[in-house]
Amino acid sequence: MKKQTRRDFLRLATGAAAGTALAACVPAAPPAAQPAAPAAAKPAEPVAVSTTAPPAQPVDLDFWYIWGGDGGKAMEAVSSEFEKRTPGVKMHPLTIGGVILDKTIAAYAAGAPPAIVDLILCAPLAARGALVEITPFLSASTVIKKENYFDAQWDGTKWAGRNWGLPANEGLGWLGLIRNRELVQKAGLDATKPPATFKDLGLWADAMTTKTSDGRINTLGCEIRGMLTYPDCWSLVMGLRYFDGDALKYTFNDERWVEALTTDKSFYDKVGPEKLADFRASFSGQAIASPTAAGKVGMWTSGSWEPGYLAKNAVKGMNWDISFMVDGVGKGALPYFAGTHTMMMLKGGSTNAVNQAWKFLEYSSTDEYIKKVYDISGFIMGTKSFINSLGSTSQYPGLDFYLTGLSKATRIWGLASDPNWYLSWSEFLNLEEAVGFGKIAPKEGLTNLQKLLTEEYQKLVKK
Repeated sequence: MKKQTRRDFLRLATGAAAGTALAACVPAAPPAAQPAAPAAAKPAEPVAVSTTAPPAQPVDLDFWYIWGGDGGKAMEAVSSEFEKRTPGVKMHPLTIGGVILDKTIAAYAAGAPPAIVDLILCAPLAARGALVEITPFLSASTVIKKENYFDAQWDGTKWAGRNWGLPANEGLGWLGLIRNRELVQKAGLDATKPPATFKDLGLWADAMTTKTSDGRINTLGCEIRGMLTYPDCWSLVMGLRYFDGDALKYTFNDERWVEALTTDKSFYDKVGPEKLADFRASFSGQAIASPTAAGKVGMWTSGSWEPGYLAKNAVKGMNWDISFMVDGVGKGALPYFAGTHTMMMLKGGSTNAVNQAWKFLEYSSTDEYIKKVYDISGFIMGTKSFINSLGSTSQYPGLDFYLTGLSKATRIWGLASDPNWYLSWSEFLNLEEAVGFGKIAPKEGLTNLQKLLTEEYQKLVKK
């Protein structure tokens, strides 16, 4: 279903080590004229928009995105369709891959950015003054219906209280608790009452974990990593944003983060960190390289792409159920993460180019665009109208959870408007593993992380 996952992107964009991660977020030598703070980024004037009116003069639009494979084919298809709708516009769709953030920042600094780029969120580019604000365009648009999106889907488009992009291409949900039905039944667990607390999750993990005669892991009850290696997802589970977009501060010094990583470590301790590492590594090179798809994991967390991935790649006969992740706060909330990609317009082009780029963003909000992308790649942009248009015959087993989750959840969050989001993810991922393997205590690691991210944010706003 996905030729390159969101995690593949982030590994490439941020690097595995703390020192190299910074290069993906901050340009080495920004131009002197680059605005130092988001307030300096002047919004473009609102324009009357239409997806059919021709441009004032011929214009070329570079369109960059991460995806290759089917995702890239979908972007090429919608670009071609837009050309047919808008004579005089020539689209140049291009797969950039995992270095897209680096290349976009470098292109902006050099004065030759693409007209349109697709990233996970807007804050890293908006905070660096690289984006055209879309708030006035939204106000003037007769095509985009803001209420057709769920509120949390707009989170990733924001920086400093303003909108800098449009939810697009892939935006249904990130955080579902997936359970291998056969392993649940074999362990004698009640499939109609999935875990609701971390205590429940631990008991289920114990019941489904089995070992070989020589002590190696045969089946792993719970793979705690998954989407929980994203600080956004742990934020949702613990009811605390890791980056406060109003106060513009990180919150890793809060005790709830100590509780989160202590809980996380307990799942490593259940089976032994080294044995867990051996278990993960043992699937490398096998016909089914993923232990979850091989039917060897009882529970894990993933997003709306997982049902399609499992339907195409899981071992024959494997079945699964999906429900809400547990509520770490212990109050029974149903947490749902409205993760989404965003389309944004880069500064530096002519007024005519910006106007035509906006028309392409408008086109991306239509059911026709979304269906074309869905039919080619399987990506789902979860607008209310498109979700309602999907029939059960087009759904993979378990996809219904993600289609209804935005309506049924009781705690729904989207991406934090963190200008150093990629660095935050990379460093949190490193910390989660270090804590799990007992290399650092949760509180010490979180103190270091809070200090690092705060310093990097201060460097950014002082530029």
